Amino acid sequence: MKTIVVAKIINAMGYESEMLEVGPPIIYKSMALNDMDIFLAGWTPQQNPMLDPLVKEGKVVKVRTNLSDALIGVCVSKDAWEGGVKSITDLRKHPDKFSKTIYDIEAGSGMHTAMEGIIRDNVAGLGKWEHLGTTTPVMLAEVKNRIKNDKWVVFGCWKPHWMAVQMDIRFLEGTPGTENLITKSDVFTVTRSNFAKEYPQIQILLDNFVVSAKTQSEWINDYSYKNEKADSVATKWITNNISEISSWLKGAKTIDGKSAIDAVKAKFAK
Repeated sequence: MKTIVVAKIINAMGYESEMLEVGPPIIYKSMALNDMDIFLAGWTPQQNPMLDPLVKEGKVVKVRTNLSDALIGVCVSKDAWEGGVKSITDLRKHPDKFSKTIYDIEAGSGMHTAMEGIIRDNVAGLGKWEHLGTTTPVMLAEVKNRIKNDKWVVFGCWKPHWMAVQMDIRFLEGTPGTENLITKSDVFTVTRSNFAKEYPQIQILLDNFVVSAKTQSEWINDYSYKNEKADSVATKWITNNISEISSWLKGAKTIDGKSAIDAVKAKFAK
């Protein structure tokens, strides 16, 4: 959704854009070859092995952090939190409440593998707990069902995501041995080298573009949970948040030298 929002603003400034749905390995390779311009999902530290060498070689530029409160970790329901479960070490105090079961996404994913290591190494006393991995929709359906029936639940979680909007959940504090799972992430805007020189007005937008996990979770909720069209979600948000976009476009001009924010207002006026 970040990409669609930025693309719509760029288009309002008079520039053409094309969005591609490909994975980070292809994106970074393409940027190094000057075949792709902007990437708004440079998750660190997860993507550092791919990103850092290209930065060092001067082939790409880390423009700025556009999302600084992303989290991956373990969550519990509000009832469990209020019952005293604030850290992953608190889980072992209430095994029966949780049926000694941790719900998670698919086997083979980074989150699932990290949790398997925690259980294997008996970190936080979880060595004998059951670990159930499945698809994200199935996992979250089970979580919602347990919450609905006033049962405590613990599961793999992350934000931004619609789960942070639709469910009253809390992220647990980690403990030594959970560093591979419970992680705070910074998400960077990345451009190919020389992009700023070629498109200085768009660069102003990229230099200022930042969103919160709450905002992005709301986008994901509308698109992935409510099944609204991505184009409609982006258009609605831009229309209702012109003042925030004004701060992103301070001093920026359209392709023909006019005020960028005036162009956005003209296109997305209510």
